[in-house]
Amino acid sequence: MGKTLIIGVISLLAVSASWSLETDARSEHFHLGSNAILKCSNKTWSEMMYTIWKLNLDGIKCQISSSNDNLNLNTCNDGKAMLNTSRGESYLQIPGFSKRDEGIYHCESVYKAGSYTSNIDVSLIAPPSVSAWLEWEGSRQVAVCLAEGGKPAASISWSEKWNSTSTTTLNLDGFNKVESRLVLPEGIATGNLTCAVIHPSWEEVHMVTPEIFIPWRLVIISVGTISFIMAILGGLYFTRKHPCRTSPKAPQSQDYVEEVEPYASYVQSVNSIYNSSADLFT
Repeated sequence: MGKTLIIGVISLLAVSASWSLETDARSEHFHLGSNAILKCSNKTWSEMMYTIWKLNLDGIKCQISSSNDNLNLNTCNDGKAMLNTSRGESYLQIPGFSKRDEGIYHCESVYKAGSYTSNIDVSLIAPPSVSAWLEWEGSRQVAVCLAEGGKPAASISWSEKWNSTSTTTLNLDGFNKVESRLVLPEGIATGNLTCAVIHPSWEEVHMVTPEIFIPWRLVIISVGTISFIMAILGGLYFTRKHPCRTSPKAPQSQDYVEEVEPYASYVQSVNSIYNSSADLFT
């Protein structure tokens, strides 16, 4: 009996020595709207016994699992699913990745010679929109560089090492706003001034040159002034091109003159005849 016990212990030690227990922790980032793919291990179903995904998404928990005896479970009910590659490798698919898919993805995969466990911190990555301008802050000029709508927050630096301050604000939608303000020395030239913006979603650094900031109020006043001047110039041009012409006086009617003159001659002739007749009777 003692011999049998020794053989059993030796067999158990041999099995334990060949059994592999792997653990891992990592982070994964996916772009907004992308088709996200998560792998638990690189084992195929010819080796695996089962794989379980346990998700904790901002307090909402669900589970997706699959086994080689077709005992499958999915309590997430939001489009996530376990699929297989052409080689038989299992993976978790997250369609149309969005902020609600961020969280901790814990996977457990058991195969014939061991097991694999991993905690994956999954988050959204979104590039920010970048702008830069010059403005006045009282009596001093300030260069402003803004990286807005990014996730995670961007990093901003300036080509000149003057006095600068940076603030990062987390918006209600979960995206970040980073603003850096650089106070310019008096009388300094700003033609070569640039701000550098770094973000994990970009392979290269984005360089931006600040532009002169013109308030909208001044833009509206300027547009109104230009419109008024253009209207005056247009009126002067039209007046010069088409001068105002007064209507000439209508000539006196020749027909009236012709009608008056025969009548006067007739009266004069009648008077002459009348006078001659009067002389005959006197």
